[in-house]
Amino acid sequence: MKAVRSLVAAGIIAGIIWLNWWVVPTLGIVTMTLHDPPLPENGYALVQFSDGKATEAYVLTMLKLGWSTIGEIWPFALACLLSGLALGYPLGELARRKFAIDKASEAAISFSEEVLQEAHQRELYAENTLNEARDIHEQTKHMKAKLKLEEQEVYEMKVDADIKLEAAQLFRQRADATQKELDKAKAKIRRLSKK
Repeated sequence: MKAVRSLVAAGIIAGIIWLNWWVVPTLGIVTMTLHDPPLPENGYALVQFSDGKATEAYVLTMLKLGWSTIGEIWPFALACLLSGLALGYPLGELARRKFAIDKASEAAISFSEEVLQEAHQRELYAENTLNEARDIHEQTKHMKAKLKLEEQEVYEMKVDADIKLEAAQLFRQRADATQKELDKAKAKIRRLSKK
């Protein structure tokens, strides 16, 4: 920042030196009369020469040289300033708008890239979630099939157990009946042995 300020100050000083020693000393400004009167006995006139002969002459009402021209030049400077403003303001406004549009475009492009990146990440996340859901669905199918098989085995085991239980009950009943017959036979033997 100091370098920029130094450059600006050096530029202003160089401009003042250039104006003071090279431009303003050789600067002159004149004002002509509106209508050409005859050439005055005392005063100023601009004379145009062609082949060493005066062809036209203009009567001057005012002639200033050097630094005295600065006070007289303000209407021209004002005209240049106003024309510069008239031309510079719209061009500056156009440049400002173009800059704003470029900035907004860059921001929009950056935002769209971020949104696109986020959408891509969400798409990848959704695909992963979908793949996990498919895996879980397949696992659920396998578990259902396995559960059906196990239910079938349990049912078969239950049927087998029921059959075995019925057979055991039948065997028990036969054993009880045999025990009763054995008890009867023992009792009969005791009675016979007493006689």
